[in-house]
Amino acid sequence: MLLNYLKIAFRNLAKNKTYSAINIVGLGMGMAVSILILLFVMHEFSYDKFHERHERIYRILGRIKMGESSFQMTSFSPKFGPSLKESAPEIEEYVRVLPSFNKVIIRNPEKGTESFYEANFIFADPSFLKVFSFKLKNGNPDKVLDDPNKVIISERISEKYFGNADPVGKVLMYESKHLMQVAGVIENPPSNSTIQYDFIVPVSAYPRLNEKVPADWEKSDGGNFTTYLLIDSLGSAEKLEKTQLSNLKYARGEVDGTISYHLDKLSSIHLGNNFQETGNTGLISIFALVAVLILCLALFNYMSLTTAGATLRAKEVGVRKIIGSGRLGLIKQFYTESALITIAAFALSFILVLLLKQPFYDLLNLQIDDSFLFSPIFVIILMILLLFTIIVTGSYPSLVLSGFVPIEVLKGKFTAGQKGVSVRKVLMVFQFAVSISLIICSLVVKNQLSFMQSKKLGLYKDQILNIPLTKTAANGFHALKNQIIEQSGVENVAVSDVGLFKSYNMRFVKHQTSKDDISLVQMTVDKNFVKTLSLEWKIKPNKGTYENHKYVLLNETAVKELGIKGNPIGQKIDESNEIGGVIRDFNFSSVKDGVRGIGLFVVNDTTNLLKLPHAKAMLYVRLNPNSNTQSNVEAIGKIFKKYESQKPFEYYFLDDAFNETFKTEMRMSGMFSAFTAVAIFIACMGLFGLVTFTAETRTKEIGIRKVLGASVAGIVSLLSKDFLKLILLSILLSLPIAYYFMEKWLQDFAYRIQIPIWIYATASVAAIVITLITISFQSIRAALMNPLKSLRSE
Repeated sequence: MLLNYLKIAFRNLAKNKTYSAINIVGLGMGMAVSILILLFVMHEFSYDKFHERHERIYRILGRIKMGESSFQMTSFSPKFGPSLKESAPEIEEYVRVLPSFNKVIIRNPEKGTESFYEANFIFADPSFLKVFSFKLKNGNPDKVLDDPNKVIISERISEKYFGNADPVGKVLMYESKHLMQVAGVIENPPSNSTIQYDFIVPVSAYPRLNEKVPADWEKSDGGNFTTYLLIDSLGSAEKLEKTQLSNLKYARGEVDGTISYHLDKLSSIHLGNNFQETGNTGLISIFALVAVLILCLALFNYMSLTTAGATLRAKEVGVRKIIGSGRLGLIKQFYTESALITIAAFALSFILVLLLKQPFYDLLNLQIDDSFLFSPIFVIILMILLLFTIIVTGSYPSLVLSGFVPIEVLKGKFTAGQKGVSVRKVLMVFQFAVSISLIICSLVVKNQLSFMQSKKLGLYKDQILNIPLTKTAANGFHALKNQIIEQSGVENVAVSDVGLFKSYNMRFVKHQTSKDDISLVQMTVDKNFVKTLSLEWKIKPNKGTYENHKYVLLNETAVKELGIKGNPIGQKIDESNEIGGVIRDFNFSSVKDGVRGIGLFVVNDTTNLLKLPHAKAMLYVRLNPNSNTQSNVEAIGKIFKKYESQKPFEYYFLDDAFNETFKTEMRMSGMFSAFTAVAIFIACMGLFGLVTFTAETRTKEIGIRKVLGASVAGIVSLLSKDFLKLILLSILLSLPIAYYFMEKWLQDFAYRIQIPIWIYATASVAAIVITLITISFQSIRAALMNPLKSLRSE
């Protein structure tokens, strides 16, 4: 019986090639988009769950209350973990992880002087491989992190530095002075791992690789170690948080305020308390909603076209029922056809996924391992999706078609469109309402993004070359800076401790009257900083007053937040920092967050920035906009190599760093543009199929009208007007829906657009034009057909 069902199904597919192609392609595209989004969503929710004991691994999280502000911290003293394990029997093991604050320089001494900047360099306890499920490929897992002179490297680093040779026993050079022997090779960290590494060295190597770290560093109250705990049972985590953690008195040095300690489950970090904006629950929710909508568009397309073509198979159903076929048998037949089309569409969708996954990753700046696509859990989800699609696509059509009354059908009382017309109209209105809403959302996101990118920041960001420096640059720092400024294409040079739009430091300052703790962003800068970045003065420093000692420049927001009255110059924000001037507000981080209070701490000698244990500084080189940028960068690179011969020349432009602050909005913009195009394409395919069906079922009517004198324009209008009415209804429904969601989204921005009327008008006109173009082909073709052909049978 199944074989017979399949034969009939194949015969019907071959007979109705146009409808079959529309159904398979539309459903395939909808499923492909849904699978891609599902891949992203599942990947986000799978973070760190590959660890065998992820349910029992926790990260310590601190929450600090300072005045009216609250902050979170994950960096603690190195004695935090050992003291906890000693006092709490619930803790089976602890792991301290310390990532390198700056990119480190690594080279293979056997391959000459070529060196590379490496970012994923971490210090870890020997228990690292016991607590986490990262797999060691070569080496002894019980001993690889015991020796401070050894290092574990990832597979990709092994290939990069040693090719296909076995790296174990070979050496790498750290920061051009420290040799590290490779003790083992570890698998590359999965893309869904919070902890990313390429080099893992024992924490015992920390003082050896950082000369300014004291020998008794493990007894220090301050530190930057992230501490993970392996707890003996799920029930003891809450108890541990309420007892042992609540009694701790130190965290990261002396903090004036209230600190509460919490246990943060490892598998919840990525979408919870993370500081790197890698996980975004809001974006995931939007993605999931778009996936559901596009899949619905594709499913509704199929159901609409199938029920529309019901009259073409009405007599077949009537004859089958007369000769004894029951309704259940017909349902099985139509489900078989639906299953066949769905399986074909699923195969097409998987091919599209394989072809489009990399562009999809690039569009959204994602990294997902190929192994995740073929993981058992994802394959099971895909099978569930396939089964769900078969059930949904076959349900309504099979019930409608199998429900025909054979006597009415065979007597000719069944008329075209008699069944399911209202349902098809509802489905079509839904399809275009979704498409129009996506057009509006796409335009609003692009407009907001353009608005933020073009906003006046209060500083000059074009042609500013940023060069990160580390402590090895301290000795030749002044000579390096002087030689760069002597270049003909360089207008000015400035120095700070951090990069604008990349990061910033915080300090707490007492309010002048209430004495509450107020958070203040701080940057240490030189005297050229204001001039180089064209910051505007509100109150200039008194000439000559601060020539030989440091002072602080506050922006307007900081003056207000600190409650400073009268002329700020000469007043102190604390015992050692006097206000030297006030600059106008400028954006130094994401425009989305607005302007915060900032203090620029001006020092005479910025060399001291490079003499700290985790020393770093940023060189801002302002280039002449009329000069050749590439030549300037090459010339500066040669000067840099004179003083930093063992280091790669690394740089970026300030405007690129500024654009990076919009990466979430850029991902949304790219996503809406791509998925809007898919939604419109699917909706238009369905519309094309319905117009084709309408033209076929009204062939004789069109022929009679032409014989009676109807014009081509009149017939095109006849076939188009019903569809245009539905499109107008779709527009009326979509406008308030899109307005509601976009207004809600825009509320999160400190600087936002007011949605202009032209966006709604553009989306509406675009929908009407697209509809007319889709309809016109078949309408004009039907109107131009020779009426004699359509009336010959009469």
